Amino acid sequence: MSIKSFFVIILAALITACTQVSDTKQTHTTSLNAVPLHYAKRFAIKTSADVTVLELLGNKTNNDVTATFVLYKNQQPDYGKDVYYIKTPVNRVACMSSIYTTMLTKLHAEGTIVAIDNVDYYNDAHIQQKVKEGSVIELSRGPKVELEKTLALKPDLFLTFGMGNPKNDVDVKLIQAQLPIAISLDHLEETPLARAEWIKFFSYFFNKEQLADSLYTITEKRYLALKNLTTSLTKKPTVLTEIKYGDAWYVPSGKSYMAHLINDAGGDYFWKDDNKTGSTPLSFETVYAKAKDCDYWINQYQVNNKKDLTGLDERYGLFKAFKEGHLYNNNKVQNAKGYSNYWETGITNPDDVLADLIAILSPALLPNHEFVFYKKIE
Repeated sequence: MSIKSFFVIILAALITACTQVSDTKQTHTTSLNAVPLHYAKRFAIKTSADVTVLELLGNKTNNDVTATFVLYKNQQPDYGKDVYYIKTPVNRVACMSSIYTTMLTKLHAEGTIVAIDNVDYYNDAHIQQKVKEGSVIELSRGPKVELEKTLALKPDLFLTFGMGNPKNDVDVKLIQAQLPIAISLDHLEETPLARAEWIKFFSYFFNKEQLADSLYTITEKRYLALKNLTTSLTKKPTVLTEIKYGDAWYVPSGKSYMAHLINDAGGDYFWKDDNKTGSTPLSFETVYAKAKDCDYWINQYQVNNKKDLTGLDERYGLFKAFKEGHLYNNNKVQNAKGYSNYWETGITNPDDVLADLIAILSPALLPNHEFVFYKKIE
């Protein structure tokens, strides 16, 4: 063989090898199919037969991925660096919010819960009983998670909330222990149906995505049907929310979760033109000047009667809604500590919340409605 022929063969082999590597990478990428989401904007799903990739989008200003969770059923894949691998289905879960326990219950996965944050916040009788028996333990009776308890528990999944990056959202010792951690960003979603859609995110840890899709479709269909009832309203009642907390009255901003709920329920929200999300701190005087003639006033924290309200501040009695008896609070069902089930199950069932609000603002639209979360404050 001539030297020229030898180099031609070597070059051909190198080209073939490079092509094969390129094909392998392409196959790895294209084998994952994006799962469409209807409303949620803070996570993305990509799936294949054996692997699911969940991406968190924690930055509000862009769609950059802030964390990636690779869920696998059999052999752990090599997806790359700076990702979190979790084998599914998980069997032992630590849930750091009652919202997550509700979603797991809807997915028939409540039996996997071995730890929660603080039972004082729970109305769920099953969770309360399990804590009493000791089969579900509390991990954060105080402001921080109890590290020793958590590490000794060795859960298959530590489910918590934050801004999307476990390195920043979770104690470094939990990261160093290689605890399987997943962050939920449902609280960053701006609409009720977007927050409820996070049940799909949770479902993949239990291989119950079909159940999640079915449950969500039912919720979405009813929510949109209820919302449609209010589209023909010619006059919308004005709505005020919350009370002063500390030195400020934190009113939901115009693009917030609560503002969307009020609008969908046929209400005219005073701060609807505010384009921010989240809440805006205002003085009592500022709120009173704008909303003193409100038709309805909702969501007064743990207030149970008018006396409770004026006991906090006599000036609350000056509002029109107070004088005319149009006060409604989302604490119809409370546990022994006074915590409402609204924050526990309302996020997962926005259709029930919307139905309550429509029955408050336009009772003729739902004349036989039985309230789920709200009650009238007398």
